[in-house]
Amino acid sequence: MKRWRLPKLDHRGLTLVELMVTISIFGIIMAVVFTFMTQANRSYNSSRDRAQYQQAMRATMSLMTREIRSAGCDPENVGFEKISVATATSFRCQMDLNGDRDTTDNSPDETVTYAYNPGTGEVSRDDGTGPTVILRGVTGASFDYFAEDGTALNGLPLNATDRADVAFVNIALAGETDSGEPVRYQTSVRVRNF
Repeated sequence: MKRWRLPKLDHRGLTLVELMVTISIFGIIMAVVFTFMTQANRSYNSSRDRAQYQQAMRATMSLMTREIRSAGCDPENVGFEKISVATATSFRCQMDLNGDRDTTDNSPDETVTYAYNPGTGEVSRDDGTGPTVILRGVTGASFDYFAEDGTALNGLPLNATDRADVAFVNIALAGETDSGEPVRYQTSVRVRNF
């Protein structure tokens, strides 16, 4: 009968040179992996910051758009100014959304002022209870006003006659994320109750 024998084991181990080469290769691989992970983390944070800022800017634009479109809503034909302030950095729109013949209600908000403060880089919304900052990190904001035929209404702030002719408001917002990436949005809004 044949007996199975285990092979002889080599008990020599690694030499110091082999150990140093192995540690060096492992160190290089770890440095590459660490660099990749650091760059991926930076890219992720930058993309997240940009997406959050874009979302805040879109929400601000959406709110402004909705209220500009409602400006001049006057179901009882009381006759009030749809836009009572029109400057390059602020505007005030008025509407009678609940049909009670005035524009002073806060529920729903019927007189709303938007303003850009270049000193603080903030856009605020004031519904009559005091300004509330709705967007920070703004590097530029402008409001331009146009008549029904597309003619630009210049000479800001607009006088009462020109404010009555406002049919479109162009809004341009520019800002920076926390990581310094620029973000820009621009839109033209039609005043429905022209």
